[in-house]
Amino acid sequence: MIMQGYDLEAAVPFIAGAMRRAGHKLPQAELEAFVRRAVEADMRYMAQTGVLDADGMMGEGVYDDDDAFEALLDVLGTDIADESGMDRLAQMLDSYMAAQQDFMEESGLMEEA
Repeated sequence: MIMQGYDLEAAVPFIAGAMRRAGHKLPQAELEAFVRRAVEADMRYMAQTGVLDADGMMGEGVYDDDDAFEALLDVLGTDIADESGMDRLAQMLDSYMAAQQDFMEESGLMEEA
């Protein structure tokens, strides 16, 4: 499920560009694939916690940044076996979450913090 009004095709290059500016050096295709997986996991987290309702509209739940970070880290890190890989993933996820928030604010999907 994707949030109503969320433009995935606009989000991917926006977020990947912000992550690149933050210093992530993955090849563009890999970076964009990471962003797509992260958005999918993020939207799933929002649906599971009631932030989004069954129609992809804002629900009654509250988005908890720390809880979301841990949930996304668990989902995206299932194939990572070493600590340095998890550290890299955590750094990428931190950049993703900041860029995702900027994208959603600029898209009018959430109030600026």
